[in-house]
Amino acid sequence: MKRLFVLLAFVFASVAASAQTTDKAVASPEAAKLDSLAKLSQQFMNNNQPDSLYALMGATFKQNISLEKMKEVTGQLAGQLGKWVSLEPRGVQNGIARYKAVFALAPLDFYISRDKEGKIETFLFKQLQE
Repeated sequence: MKRLFVLLAFVFASVAASAQTTDKAVASPEAAKLDSLAKLSQQFMNNNQPDSLYALMGATFKQNISLEKMKEVTGQLAGQLGKWVSLEPRGVQNGIARYKAVFALAPLDFYISRDKEGKIETFLFKQLQE
């Protein structure tokens, strides 16, 4: 399981997402857009649609992560943690939203941000920090 987290951190970290977040997401147009992308990500992962998820990614992300690698990692994530059950906003800091992503077998922190074109730039799962 530790190996999966290390792999996820490496694969999904197109932008460092170690900034601290506030306790609750601020209701803003940017937060709403990030919420929408996060919910789409959850939907595509649960429906085993890595191609659709990859289509949401921006150019910087795609330069670092291939579609094949994305398919591999999302498959491993689903295989080891099960269905992505819920998504709880934890805040937005420096344009990066933090969520508690609850999977059937374990919760994780999930970070997501957008680039200037509105595509996903940061897409990162880490061990949950309460």
